[in-house]
Amino acid sequence: MIYVTDTHPLIFVGTQKFSRLGPKARRIFREVDEGRSVIVIPVTVFEEIMRLTEKGLTMLKMPFHRWVEEITKAPNFQVQPYTLEILLAAESLSSIRDPADRAIVATARDLGYPLLTADAGIQEGGWVETVWD
Repeated sequence: MIYVTDTHPLIFVGTQKFSRLGPKARRIFREVDEGRSVIVIPVTVFEEIMRLTEKGLTMLKMPFHRWVEEITKAPNFQVQPYTLEILLAAESLSSIRDPADRAIVATARDLGYPLLTADAGIQEGGWVETVWD
């Protein structure tokens, strides 16, 4: 199965705080490690993590640049660029206030994959299938 990730699940994995993942999300990341699932990472997710590390709000186990390189080498993680199609899809999501969340939800919708997120606003919004607990 293929999933799109929101920012916080990838932070939990990058900071080795696996217990903060919901049970289904934790299982999916295990499946990715075992080669049975794929996680798509919108570039917007990396951008948010970069900003959080620059502000000292998130501490990865290695420098951000190296961490991104390691993830992008992993066969079951795919990076999704922020395309014009995704931008235009985000236009219809104006009720989502956070621009990064709009881009992430638009990416999941555009690709047709469920989104790994604990964000209650996104889960309740019904814009895309979500997975967490």
